[in-house]
Amino acid sequence: MKFYLKKPLLAVMLALALCMSGRLWAQDAGNVSGTVVDSVGNATLPGVSVVIKGTSKGVTTDVDGKFQIQAAAGDVLTFSFIGYKKVEVPVGNQSVIRVVMRQDNTVLDELVVVGYGTVKKSSVTASVAKVENTVLDQIPVGRPESVLAGRLAGVNVTQNNTSPGSAPLIRIRGASSIDAGNDPLVVIDGFPGGSLGSVSTNDIESIEVLKDASAAAIYGSRGAGGVIIVTTKKGKSGKARFNFNAYAGVANAKGHKDWITGQEYYDYAVRYQNREYKWIGGDTSIPVWNDSRRPNAYQVSDVLKNGNNVIWEDAVMQSAAIQNYNLSVGGGNDHVRYYVSGTLKDEKGTLKNTWYKNYGLRANVDVTVNSVVSLGFMLNPSYSKRRFASADINNYVKFPSFVAVQNPDGTYPSARSYWGAVVSGQANPMATLDGSYYYGTTVNNLGEAFINLNLAKGLSFRSSLSTNLASNTTDRFQASWATSTSLNSGSQALSSTTSIANENVLSYTNTFKGVHNVSAIAGASYQKYNSSSSSLAAVNGSFNNDIIHTLNNAIINPSASSSSRSQWGLISYFSRVNYGFKDKYLLSASIRTDGSSRFGPDNKWGYFPSASVAWRISQEDFMKNVRPVSELKLRASYGATGNFNIGDFEYLGQIGDVYYSPNNTLTKGQTQTSYGNNSLSWEKTKSYDFGLELGLFRNRVNLVLDYYDKRTSGLLYNVSIPSITGFPSSLSNVGSVSNKGFEVELTTKNLVGEFKWETSFNMARNVNKVEDLGGVQERITTDTYGMGWILRLGQPMFSYYGYKIVGVLQNAEDVKNSPVLAGSVPGNPKFQDVNGDGQITSADKVILGNFQPKAYFGLINNFAYKAFDLSIAMQASVGAKMYNFENEYYQGALLGAMRRSLVDTQWWSEAEPGNGMVPASSLSKLTYQSSSDAYIEDASFLAVRNINLGYTVPSNVSQKLHLSGLRVYASLANPFMFTKKGFHGYNPEGYTGGEIAGTGSKPGYNNGAAPINRVYTLGLNFNF
Repeated sequence: MKFYLKKPLLAVMLALALCMSGRLWAQDAGNVSGTVVDSVGNATLPGVSVVIKGTSKGVTTDVDGKFQIQAAAGDVLTFSFIGYKKVEVPVGNQSVIRVVMRQDNTVLDELVVVGYGTVKKSSVTASVAKVENTVLDQIPVGRPESVLAGRLAGVNVTQNNTSPGSAPLIRIRGASSIDAGNDPLVVIDGFPGGSLGSVSTNDIESIEVLKDASAAAIYGSRGAGGVIIVTTKKGKSGKARFNFNAYAGVANAKGHKDWITGQEYYDYAVRYQNREYKWIGGDTSIPVWNDSRRPNAYQVSDVLKNGNNVIWEDAVMQSAAIQNYNLSVGGGNDHVRYYVSGTLKDEKGTLKNTWYKNYGLRANVDVTVNSVVSLGFMLNPSYSKRRFASADINNYVKFPSFVAVQNPDGTYPSARSYWGAVVSGQANPMATLDGSYYYGTTVNNLGEAFINLNLAKGLSFRSSLSTNLASNTTDRFQASWATSTSLNSGSQALSSTTSIANENVLSYTNTFKGVHNVSAIAGASYQKYNSSSSSLAAVNGSFNNDIIHTLNNAIINPSASSSSRSQWGLISYFSRVNYGFKDKYLLSASIRTDGSSRFGPDNKWGYFPSASVAWRISQEDFMKNVRPVSELKLRASYGATGNFNIGDFEYLGQIGDVYYSPNNTLTKGQTQTSYGNNSLSWEKTKSYDFGLELGLFRNRVNLVLDYYDKRTSGLLYNVSIPSITGFPSSLSNVGSVSNKGFEVELTTKNLVGEFKWETSFNMARNVNKVEDLGGVQERITTDTYGMGWILRLGQPMFSYYGYKIVGVLQNAEDVKNSPVLAGSVPGNPKFQDVNGDGQITSADKVILGNFQPKAYFGLINNFAYKAFDLSIAMQASVGAKMYNFENEYYQGALLGAMRRSLVDTQWWSEAEPGNGMVPASSLSKLTYQSSSDAYIEDASFLAVRNINLGYTVPSNVSQKLHLSGLRVYASLANPFMFTKKGFHGYNPEGYTGGEIAGTGSKPGYNNGAAPINRVYTLGLNFNF
């Protein structure tokens, strides 16, 4: 009874307490109102968030910047607004509050690395792009370059080889050289010529890309391909702070879904053999098997439909585990600061028996001795090893489906084990994968020591000494049972390089009368590079057994063994001056002169000037009342850069091996093999850039537009010389190439409340054109099977050149009445008679497209809600064409693997013409197709490159775990790839023909590039 009396009594007491507390609140709380204005011009600010600190209670200002809120005297009001600094105001006894908010120029004051120094982003006068490492180290990529894909306008990152450890290809504003390379210069913590493969993404603080010549000219003869500057993390004063980042997952290759096996495979093989037999006048009514009247070459064994139905793509591919671990610690005090990091990366390849392992260490130490002297050092050793395949992917997946992967006794059957010599004599793909031991090992150590002297106010001197030591070893062994010849083979190649660089820079910065900002540098640098290499190869079949893979188990082949040694040196002097008046009118000018051992005595030195100006219109008085505009800047620049990436001592006549037979005895000697050129000089790129930078609505919207025009002259490539010299050609400076285009970067903060959404979009359009070829109109390189790559005035470099298919010859009458190549039969291509002379000759070849994209795009969306964050990165490329010769292997001509999309559409007979445009696949008529656009496909694509979802554990939870921060995340790389209809390759960016590397280049050629991998990972990142 007492229990039930207590309950209503307690309820009454609680009600009284609530009433009293409400009465007290009503007494303490009051109506606080006010207005929020801008510090510039006192303009009212609508939409400002007004929140009582420590609570979720808040309001926003109206269109007139006014607010009203219930707040107690002890409360603190927090005012926040995008683009402005946060303001906190104690209420006290105030009932009306006027709040003045100042713009937050953090974005504009952000420092950008520009080479031998930094400048504020608002003061940049050239085209420079920057990516900061916020969560880039949590994206599962093999190398740091890959995270740049789709993030920067004008920087095209293509993954043309997806095997573990392979480097992507980077092109900044197009290719401009034929022989001297188009790769950008990589500068790591001030060391020029570094490799991004030696840097862990976890250790990167930021990456800057110098895109135009005025920015890159400070690097002179190495800046023609653009410059990528990598800044690694440094220690900060404070107690030691550890960070651990790890992710693990699995990769799966995105393969084809239309492989043909069984009865369908057999039926297509019969149709193919009958078509070939009919072409030579055979009687196709004769049974296709075990009938002596039909030649063996045109028979089809029943084993094709009664075999094993193996899809070799599935047999040779696997789900591949990947894992990455990084542990770092940073800290220090006012005198010594340190950052130490270790990384372990282990990636299995989706192609069986391929993998990549990397181990890296980094130590950055900075010491402040006193107000005058500071010094430090950086050390970055790394070790990597990979096992790679002995051939491109097509060599494994094109195998006939009726062959078993492995016999019960562990041996590997071949196609001819089932059906004579009619089919391929290739070794079993799994035998090749299991019996090919191809390894590459790289040891790299980049180190730097520096001292900085503060000589006077604003005047400092920095001197550094850097070394990069690298060694590479490639070991190859192939067992006898892994080859079609049953002959084992092996080789070893060793190379080592040593690069030493000394940089000395005197810097000055000062502001005069509060309006004249001046900064200047003057410097000198020296770099020397030594290299050596050697290789040994065994006579095929000379290994005593397949157990011992080293060369002491074989006979060395002298003609396949060699050694070499070389070096180059570079001496440079440079200076730059930056001037700004009232942060409105900006000027930058630089000059660099380089002396290189690679060029002739008549042209040892090159000079590379640049100048750029900018006008910050938004700082003018007449813009102060234009409230929507936060930043408006116009800039223009001009600069000259060079390219010295040719072979060492190319200006001299080269000496090479030659064999002769005095007294019938084979003797090896040396003789001059090339003609010297004492006037050999730099390729020089001159570039103009015009840009506009616009920030709107307190920089919630930022737009950057650039138009550029760059022309490379004095191209380095071999030209024909009179035969009286005794040599066919000489390396000379002739010809020019231009790249013109525009870029767009748009960054928006779409939502800025509790739910945040930011978008970054970029696009670039580049037009590449051959302007001069040293007096000739065109140069053509022709592939073995007839496709041409042409350098022609007014056209992009290395366009495809061949016949254009307008249909398929349907019957004998069609062959008779059409202009055709000699020997054409029904089913062969019908070509366009370009000159209308009634016959098909080389005069009817036309340009069929180009490997370079016409435009490429990037789109990054970042979302955040409370503790969750989501990032989606997309990339697109439009207009590139691929010469997809790999298709030939899957059309039935080899009686190997077949793909339905490639056999259904081709011509089989007049009654079965396919789609009317795809000719009959045939080895006997292969050049008719390969010399035309039959294998040229549109390689445009839209790819979702990465989806990253993260959750930051609340601090009260992480603190219980003795952690200062904890984030868990899941990442999905390459989840979706959309290509044009009619594209049949694994990877629209995958090429096996190499890049531009001389007049004989075949860029865009694909004969088996590896598939794109879809990668699923889970990760953990925490601090303690």
